Amino acid sequence: MREVDAIEAKTDRAVLRRLPGVLAIETLEARYLRQNFKPHAHDEYLIGVIDGGVHAVWCRGERNAVPAGSVVTMRPGDVHHGGAGGAQGWRQRMIYLPEAAMRELLSDMLGREVSGTLDFPAAFHARPDLARRVIDLHRALHEAPQALARDTALDGLLGLLLSDLSGRVVPSIPAPQGRIADAMEFLGAHLAEDVSLEDLCRITGLGRRQTIDAFRRATGLPPHAWHLQRRIAQVKVLLGQGVAPAAAAAETGFADQSHMGRHFAAITGTTPAAYTRG
Repeated sequence: MREVDAIEAKTDRAVLRRLPGVLAIETLEARYLRQNFKPHAHDEYLIGVIDGGVHAVWCRGERNAVPAGSVVTMRPGDVHHGGAGGAQGWRQRMIYLPEAAMRELLSDMLGREVSGTLDFPAAFHARPDLARRVIDLHRALHEAPQALARDTALDGLLGLLLSDLSGRVVPSIPAPQGRIADAMEFLGAHLAEDVSLEDLCRITGLGRRQTIDAFRRATGLPPHAWHLQRRIAQVKVLLGQGVAPAAAAAETGFADQSHMGRHFAAITGTTPAAYTRG
């Protein structure tokens, strides 16, 4: 191994790309050794593969040791967190598909309007045969400069999800209603503010513990974690618009750029600078 390879092998590396077009799809290729994801969920589907090492991840209430050769199919809203499952870390390739993009692609493939959500019997599939196919499809999406090559890869990915991984369209989970929905709306409207639990209790009409428990049942996360996740989502929007990281941090209520960067990496798996380059 060359000296530079030995040095790189000891560091985390993540490349995230935003695909051109109206579907707002992102792809990630990463090698992680020290990365530790805090509990979070995505608005998008996560479709990908672990192609090296072992990823230790909590998802759907269970701890999973996900080895190389595993295909990942997480739904929007699946809360998960974790890190390396061994001293060698892990490598992953992920595709982030917004729900609107998934519905559009499914409607086109199935020849009918799809209004539900795509569900899978499991989040992780030990299928080395399919993992190799996902790697090829991811590589085309992540690296191909031609739009036609990327579009063909997307079609192949949807076919694989439906046929080989038993993906099925089910009715969408209803959005939270009532007082918890009001609390979520309040947090979303006050991303830059230091909202207290008392503020939320006044909205929900519940006690402190009741508010936390009800929020967790509705979102899978306690209020502070959900609020942080929405703030990071807004940082991504601002960075995509060309806003400098320091300005994005100030606009979303972080103490400084460093503070924002730590939380950004713990949720997205990459740095604000790398996200901007993508």
